[in-house]
Amino acid sequence: MKASDWKSVTPYLLYCCLVFNAGNVLFGIDVSSFGSLQALPSFLRQFGELQPDGSYGLSTSRKSIMNSVNWTGKLVGCAIFEPLLDRFGYKRTVYILAAIQIIAVILEVSATNWIQFSIGRVFAYLAVGIVEPLIPVYQAELAPAPLRGFFAGNVQVLVHLGSIWGAGMSRAYADETGKKGWIIPVAVQMIPALLLFIGVPFCVESPRWLLAHGRKEEAIESLNKVRPAEDKESGQTLLEIEACEEALLESKVQNQGQWRDLFKQSYINRTIIVSFMFFFQQVTGQQFANSYGPSFFKSMGLASDKLFTYSTLIPLAGLVGCIIAVLLTDTVGRRTLCIIGAALATMFNALIGSIGSKPDAKSNATDSNVVVASVILLNGVCKLGVASQCWLIGSEMGGTQLRNKLMGWGVMVDVFSAFLVTFFTPYLQAGPQIQLGARVGYVFMGLAAIAFFFFIGFIPELKGRSLEEVDELFERGLWAWQFKNAETHGVGARIAAMEAGRTVEPEVQHEEDRDVPKAQRVTSQSS
Repeated sequence: MKASDWKSVTPYLLYCCLVFNAGNVLFGIDVSSFGSLQALPSFLRQFGELQPDGSYGLSTSRKSIMNSVNWTGKLVGCAIFEPLLDRFGYKRTVYILAAIQIIAVILEVSATNWIQFSIGRVFAYLAVGIVEPLIPVYQAELAPAPLRGFFAGNVQVLVHLGSIWGAGMSRAYADETGKKGWIIPVAVQMIPALLLFIGVPFCVESPRWLLAHGRKEEAIESLNKVRPAEDKESGQTLLEIEACEEALLESKVQNQGQWRDLFKQSYINRTIIVSFMFFFQQVTGQQFANSYGPSFFKSMGLASDKLFTYSTLIPLAGLVGCIIAVLLTDTVGRRTLCIIGAALATMFNALIGSIGSKPDAKSNATDSNVVVASVILLNGVCKLGVASQCWLIGSEMGGTQLRNKLMGWGVMVDVFSAFLVTFFTPYLQAGPQIQLGARVGYVFMGLAAIAFFFFIGFIPELKGRSLEEVDELFERGLWAWQFKNAETHGVGARIAAMEAGRTVEPEVQHEEDRDVPKAQRVTSQSS
């Protein structure tokens, strides 16, 4: 990322991306706050069961259900994301998810039993299932190619700001035994939804979405608003729209755009790569740290004051990892960060399994601190790598017409993988048949090691590429390590040049094509 790359970024572009990112804060608050809620005395008194020692706690089955049933809502959200977006566009889809989130919070704060609270979380994750793929794709479509990693890759930064907010709220009410001790931390989840209602009306609709729906004049107007004034005056924004239109026509000629196209022989490699990216995002340790970090610390014998302090450090470490990733991804590259993150995740999971399983780990301060630090840092290195990059790579890899569908598919895999982790982890740690305890770290260690080799062999480098350029690269059947230095010459290369701020002359039209409509010319060229 060079200083010159920022010349194509306007304050209005920053505003649009920042407002949409309120949706990521919405998700982050729920993730972190529920992890901490499970250790709050007020929450356990309301939704837990009386234990033999007179305290309140969640049984293994109840904890498993409350941590995993919400993923059904997210799965539905992922399934309806693409149809909603196709019909209503980005802005109106945001209004729908914000309304769902408000309903979810109302259900949660009015709950008197754990079943109603869990139903509220299902609704909250229905909104999350829509917002997670929507925001990175919106920002990828708006951002210039040299800075797409910064804009579309900052999803996890905002998620972790929300996580710190949520964990901080629980820390503030760690000693409160009354109902407000859990109601207030839950109620703040309504604030991002209200911010979306206030700020989104002043944002632009995606020019690429408008163009795909035959609204070319509006697409030009939207692009003119987010690009520098000199690009409009020189006609570069008009050329960019026309180049995007040409790429769209080419993809329609190839009959791309249906869900079944994700599994065609010419496309299946992209679907496989994105599927494994989102799978590894959940199973290499970050979901374990976020969902069960606080309860894991409690099992290590930490006092309540340290418990909530360390629980706040989990999202804080994740935030640091996300910020480093956002700053480096357009320079170092997506592929390199994924490989580094997987290697470090393997190491920290190994420390959790080996040190934490020692017989005297709880009583030995040094061992206990190593395990706690490893859980905290595990979240940070996962966010540095695949947990940040999967959203960016998923939003880039889909090409011209399948971008939204591929992203929706990836998030569905993400939901399934997160369900597996959140449902089975309690049983792996302290179930009736299996009691791995800290040795559960070995499970995540093995998965992180597999991810490391997968990233080396299969993840392509797409930094600096236009979204339309990706189709040409994959059509050439390149190996993952060949993408970085591959040259392109089609319409995608022209769009990348314009997004990088380089002046591009209009394409010369041959004499025999002067009276032939563009769609027919594209058909002729592709055949």
